[in-house]
This record gives sequence, structure tokens and C-alpha cells, in this order.
Amino acid sequence: MSAPLDARDAVAALLEARLSGHALTGFPAPVPATLADAYRVQRALCAALGSPVLGWKVGRIPPPLIDALGAERLAGPVLRCTELTGETPGDARVFAGSAGAVEAEVMLRLSAVPGHRLGPDDDARPYVDDIRAGFEIASSPAPDVHDQAPFGIIADIGINNGLLLGPRLDPADFDRLDVATEIDGVQVGTGRPCDVLDGPWGSLRFLVDLHHDGVIGLEPGQWISAGAVTGVHPIVPGQSASARFGDAVRIACTAIPEPGFGS
Repeated sequence: MSAPLDARDAVAALLEARLSGHALTGFPAPVPATLADAYRVQRALCAALGSPVLGWKVGRIPPPLIDALGAERLAGPVLRCTELTGETPGDARVFAGSAGAVEAEVMLRLSAVPGHRLGPDDDARPYVDDIRAGFEIASSPAPDVHDQAPFGIIADIGINNGLLLGPRLDPADFDRLDVATEIDGVQVGTGRPCDVLDGPWGSLRFLVDLHHDGVIGLEPGQWISAGAVTGVHPIVPGQSASARFGDAVRIACTAIPEPGFGS
């Protein structure tokens, strides 16, 4: 059952803010109090935005809540994907005066949806036909959305505000590449995809579980943004970010004000 859409609820407030590109003063009440409620609001907001789901972002549950919630990851729908062209920086749309961040991630494209849950020993690679370097742009019209984690983040479509898809990565070693992110030329984080929980394939297994639980709907061709490799780095309009994946791949973007969904 979807959350009701009326002028008094969180879905309506988040919808209006995302359509207009305007920041809110705070996360609208009521804030979901359970994972099930948060995903219900997410589905309602996604449906109200009326755009095809092009992929799924995977984020992390705050460590103090992992045991209580029985989950390490969270998911949100991707409604905007942009291909990066050569060395030209992409546009990272963030809500001016609100929460915005850039995350260097590996992107997996689903070739098929597993018909069963994938255990830790199951090979997930046959279900992926493309692997890219990229950025997840995370932004919400609610400036205090991180104070409502994980429920507010899940409810506001995972605070995903688009993927920027860069060059292809070698499937043989993409998860062991050294990745570094810079903001305005200053290094802000480093890491390897394989060191984020149980790695990108673990993110895929998590999403497959949500799919078979009926929480989300995976489809062939969707992109999976498999988790922040170097961290979640705040960014505001006018700032630039770049990320290096190994020695051969570099991507870049510049933050611009969100003009409103669909613009």
C-alpha cells in the first residue's frame, strides 16, 4: 500500500520540492520510523515523479543501527543517468542551500534479473554486462536529511539525484582498483571497491534480495551504483570534483543548482 498523497504529508512536500528545485527548511513530517514505512514512502514519491527507474543506488545504514534494523545497506531508485563525454566535466545537480554530495562509485549494468536469491558463493557476474566508473550525485531538498538517516534517506528516493557514467572498467580487476576523489583539486578520500562491506557483488546480492522481497523491482538494463568507494563528499554549486580509478581512468564533474526534476 502506498503512502497517501496530500498536501499534509512528507511525500507531497518532497515531491513539490523536487519538481521545483527549491530547498525545504527541514525534512517534512511525518518522518518514517521503520524501513518498511520508508520504502513505502520511497515508492510513492518515485511513482509521483512519474519517471522510469533507470537503476538503483546502494548506500549504507549508520553502524549504530545495523543490529537493530538487521541491515547494512539501503537502496534508492535512480531516475537520471548521464554519459560523461571524454574529459568534459559532467553536471552534478544539487539542491542549492541544502544537502549535496558526490560519491565515486562503480556502476554495474544488469543484463538479467536473477530468478532466485544469490548466496555468498553464487557467481553474480553472469547477470552484469557492463561495468563503468562513475559518480553518484546525492542531494535532497531537505538540508537535515542525514539527521533522519536511514529512514529519511530511503524515503527521499535514496537522496539519489542522478548518475554520471564514465569509461568502462576491466571486469577482471575493477573491484581492486585504487580510487581517489578530489574536490576543487584537494584530495578528500581514497579507497577500493572491494573494501566497501563485501564489495560491489555484495551490493548486487542485496538488491536481488530486496527484489525477491517485493521491496524494489529490478529490470534488465538498469544500472547499479554499488556504493561510495572513497566516502560521501559534500559539494555545493560552483565546486568541481574529479575521481581517478587506477592509473587509466579519470572522471570529473561540476556542481550546478538543481533546476527542478524534469528540467
